[in-house]
Amino acid sequence: MVDIAEKLRKMGIGFQEGKGRLSRDHPTLVMIHGAGGQSQIWQNQRRLSNKGIHTLALDMPGHGKTREPAKASIDSYAHWLSEQLHALFDHPVYLMGHSMGGAIVQEVACIHPSPLAGIILVGTGPRLRVSPAFLKGLKDNFEQTVDTLIHFAYTENTDPSIIRAGAELMKAAGGSVVLGGFEACNRFEMGNKLKDIHLPCLIICGEEDKLTPPSLSKTLHDQIEGSDLSIIPGAGHMVMIERPTAFNQCIADFALRPGMAP
Repeated sequence: MVDIAEKLRKMGIGFQEGKGRLSRDHPTLVMIHGAGGQSQIWQNQRRLSNKGIHTLALDMPGHGKTREPAKASIDSYAHWLSEQLHALFDHPVYLMGHSMGGAIVQEVACIHPSPLAGIILVGTGPRLRVSPAFLKGLKDNFEQTVDTLIHFAYTENTDPSIIRAGAELMKAAGGSVVLGGFEACNRFEMGNKLKDIHLPCLIICGEEDKLTPPSLSKTLHDQIEGSDLSIIPGAGHMVMIERPTAFNQCIADFALRPGMAP
């Protein structure tokens, strides 16, 4: 048994941990948010502890309560994350990333796969192009641009209070951090590196995702050998918030199926 929370506090890393304590007898799922996000976007996934999966959501550098400054590239975030995983765990863990977080997870799976039992890629793709107009908007009119982005991140029937909360969370990260994250996404390109991923892999996307459409997830599925793909109806880019029950069941079916690492 390891007190991961105490380790993280000493390392200056913000986090949200699921119920119970880390155990080798149950799968551990480490969750990584996207650009301008925080660990709290995964609060609905803490319920996975009821299914026997220990969850740990991290704040990436420059985000939430993590003290270290934001990184300039997906590769830099990936190296930082890999270092933390090696410092925190002495057994393989599942690594899940959303949007920019999914790009980071792809890079970790290529450069340092040894601490991983498997990966889960959510609302992401092998490239994450951002329109020049949107990047300019983040520079010149940050708050209004964030409001527009978050509006497109959810389906039309989403509770407006959820959308407002999402916008406030991203605004809290600050203009330079959010812009830097989207610029890093715009430069991201996995290319032929996807063939080097040889881990159990689950790919999840909302059927109505306007920001990273299902076609990107299908490309990942085609290029990552042996991967599983789940397209969840009635959900947009924030699929883990919009359809948490269906989303969590996909995670449990993947991490708890026979033959997968505990």
